[in-house]
Amino acid sequence: MKMTGIIFSEMYSDALNSFTQDRNMGAIPFGGRYRLVDFALSNMVNSGILNVGVLVKQHYHSLMDHLSNTQEWDLNRKKGGLQLLPPFTTENAHTGASRGKLDELRNALDYLETISTAPYVLLVDAYVVCNIDYRAALEDHIASGCDITMLATKETEASSINCASVMNADNGHRVTSYALDCPVKAGEYASMGNMIISREFLINVIRDYTSRGIYDFLRDFVQHEFNRGRLSINLYEVDSKVLRIRDVNEYFQSSLAILEDDVADALFRGDRPIHTRVTDEVPAYYGLEAQVDRAVIADGCFVDGSVENCVLSRGVKICKGAKVKNCVIMQGSVVGEGACLENVIVDKWVSISEGAQLKGLASNPVVIRKGVTV
Repeated sequence: MKMTGIIFSEMYSDALNSFTQDRNMGAIPFGGRYRLVDFALSNMVNSGILNVGVLVKQHYHSLMDHLSNTQEWDLNRKKGGLQLLPPFTTENAHTGASRGKLDELRNALDYLETISTAPYVLLVDAYVVCNIDYRAALEDHIASGCDITMLATKETEASSINCASVMNADNGHRVTSYALDCPVKAGEYASMGNMIISREFLINVIRDYTSRGIYDFLRDFVQHEFNRGRLSINLYEVDSKVLRIRDVNEYFQSSLAILEDDVADALFRGDRPIHTRVTDEVPAYYGLEAQVDRAVIADGCFVDGSVENCVLSRGVKICKGAKVKNCVIMQGSVVGEGACLENVIVDKWVSISEGAQLKGLASNPVVIRKGVTV
């Protein structure tokens, strides 16, 4: 494969603070048995990319543990494979503050210059959940002759949520306008945070801009150079299902969206499987009083209550008489007898007491932090 992969694992960590106080964003559980990073990593491997660097900043122990056995992604190799790229030991690194993508990419310079020899680099944000083949995007990038190719979706409806990059393009998919941090209108293209760029070009940009104290990749490089006519951008339209997880509400809505057949079929394809760490749990157990309607239930679960329109991760226990509706419940949590939960996100290792009543809104779910008792 002519590409090396770089994954930004901590975009929007601040907006997902309910989950990222002690974990990397890429390690957030999703879909019952996966982590967010699994989708970015699996898409690369399924596209033939076997050299991948994961940029991490803080709280990345859980991500290290999840990715420690790289054989699930066929990346346990003597040459290349998967590498975690932590920040340099600086005051900025200790505070966890990121000055921008160029600042993070500076930590990957040695990787890009010495370990990776592929002529192109694929930059991917872990907050995007999708299933795509990057080989077609690379071919389109080479054929376009542009400096950068950005992967994007064409929006059919306007959105009130700010998108990192909003673009318009001509009939040849060459970008004609480029805006940052603004809502997308119907007919415009919303960036997925994925882009393809020449490795040598990227190395030169990192060295040139960071040496002058410039660290924002999109604003200070892409938009600045594009507006001055010095950077050409090719747009590669992705027409498959794409979920973006930029805050808690989007996480909740995206988690429940996989219960829809069209979304599940688009994300979990037999020809391009999403790989994850195997834990060899026992099969889920359903008691005599279990009632289940439209749910994703991972292995190791114990269900003896009512589950409706929910996503349950490994080892979740729903006790007798408990009712959970429109909920996302993460690994190892227990919902006690007679408890009732609706529109709730329960993090890992939470204990919900007997008879507890918790109810949020579909647009504003209740979030129970990791390891607490309610």
